[in-house]
Amino acid sequence: MYATVSDMIARFGETQIIRLSRPEDRTAETVDETKVNTAIADVSAVIDGYIRGRYFVPIAAPPAEIIRAACILARYDLAQGEHTDPSEEMAKGRKDVISWLENIAKELVNLDVPAAAPAGPAVNSGPRMSDRPRILSDDSLRGL
Repeated sequence: MYATVSDMIARFGETQIIRLSRPEDRTAETVDETKVNTAIADVSAVIDGYIRGRYFVPIAAPPAEIIRAACILARYDLAQGEHTDPSEEMAKGRKDVISWLENIAKELVNLDVPAAAPAGPAVNSGPRMSDRPRILSDDSLRGL
């Protein structure tokens, strides 16, 4: 997982994480860590899906931008519930993170982590050969 409950609390505040993890209990005073960890695990898999083609996943020591992305996506997921909807700010944050992840996949953005080795030759990148004999050769051009 690319973030922890502590990362979520540090970024968004304990009160918000309590409310998002226990939306049905307005008197709750503790975070539902299981629910938050489930959301973090889910978004970590989403992040891996975007960066898998370029980097070894899961990233053992994720950089700060991956932790931030995981927190933003997890907060959005936690806000989606039976009686709750994500705020406009959360939706915009999610949209920005997904766009950033798409740019990583398109190789427009680079992370400071070891890149994965190419799986094989790229399509249309090797020498080209033909199985047909040449129509024009030195011998057939003599006398023209």
